[in-house]
Amino acid sequence: MKYVIILYGVLTGLASHAQTVATVDVSLTMPSVALVDILPSGSNSVTLQMTAPTEAGNIVGTGNTNNNNWLIFTSAVATGGSRSIRGDVVGTLPAGIRLRLDVGAYVGTGQGFTGGNSYVTANKYLSNTPVSFIDNIKGAYTGITYGSSGFRLTYSLEIQNYANIRSGTSSVTVRYTMVDN
Repeated sequence: MKYVIILYGVLTGLASHAQTVATVDVSLTMPSVALVDILPSGSNSVTLQMTAPTEAGNIVGTGNTNNNNWLIFTSAVATGGSRSIRGDVVGTLPAGIRLRLDVGAYVGTGQGFTGGNSYVTANKYLSNTPVSFIDNIKGAYTGITYGSSGFRLTYSLEIQNYANIRSGTSSVTVRYTMVDN
C-alpha cells in the first residue's frame, strides 16, 4: 500500500509538471454602424398624381400610391444604446396637401430586427419636421434583396385643406436618417 501512495504522488507530480500555459492578449473593436438606404424598383423617383373629377361637384381624387421602394439598414450600437429611423421632407409641400408614409412590417432574413426588439410605429405624415417611424433599433441588419428584405414604403397624398389647394407640379425630397436615441 505504501508503494501505491508513493507511485500516485510521483505520477501526480509528473502530470502537473507536464502542463504549460501560454496566453495571448486579444483586443476586439466593433465600430459603431448606422447605415440606411433605399432599394428602389429601377429609380428612386416617386411620382404621385392627383386625379381631376370628371363631373362638377365631385371631389378631387388623391390619385395613385407608390410602394416601389424598400428601406434597409445596418446598425451596431454601444451597450445600452438604441436608434430610430426618421423621415422628413426637404422642400415645400403644396399648400393643403399632406404626404403620407405607410411603412410595412419587416420582411426578410436579416438578424436583430426579427427578435422583437425593434418596432414600426404608426404610419406617418411627412413634413419638414423629422418624424420617427422605426424605433428601438439595436444591433441589426435587414438584408439587401429588393422585394424581400426590409420595410416596404408606400407613399400617398391626402388633401388636408381644400381651400388651400392649387393646381401645379411640385417636387420635394424625402430624407431618411438613422439617429441615436
